[in-house]
Amino acid sequence: MSNAREENDMIGRDSKADLNAYGFWPWITGLVVAAVLIGMMFVLARGFA
Repeated sequence: MSNAREENDMIGRDSKADLNAYGFWPWITGLVVAAVLIGMMFVLARGFA
């Protein structure tokens, strides 16, 4: 009784090489987008106060 997740070490059909193909750029882009959204929340909240 072996676990299929331990055997393949895959998530869905993407291998770890497929998941890491873009490097850190998706993380950097996501952090920038999150920072812009948080900043916009404060800017807009100040404008309505």
